[in-house]
Formats: sequence, structure tokens, C-alpha cells
Amino acid sequence: MTLRNISLNLELGQTILVGPNKEPAEITKIEFFEKSGEITLNTTRGPRKALTFALAPNFEEYENIADKYR
Repeated sequence: MTLRNISLNLELGQTILVGPNKEPAEITKIEFFEKSGEITLNTTRGPRKALTFALAPNFEEYENIADKYR
């Protein structure tokens, strides 16, 4: 299946998972470069290009974390 569009919302202070071991990092700055069209994220673990990270699970949605797996 081919995607026709994608929408991504990122916020300063949001926790994402980076690196091969999926370590948590907080977004500190979001930059857009007009000439290249690149979006970079500065994090507490160093800069990342957009879409080279994983989203951390949102455990706030569940009263009990175990409910996620039920």
C-alpha cells in the first residue's frame, strides 16, 4: 500500500526514542532548512534528521500501564 499523505506533530520537550538501542531523548529545538527542505531535531542526545527516531509510548493514556497489553 502506498501512502498518499502523512501528518506528524512534534513538540519541544517531547520524548522520542533514538539510536539503535532506542534510548529516550527530549526534543530541544526543531529547525527547517528552506533550501534543502530538511527538518532537523536537536535533542538531549544530539541532532537527528526528522523521521530517524521512534515515538515513545504514551503511558498517560492508561490508568494502569498493564492495561496497554490487555
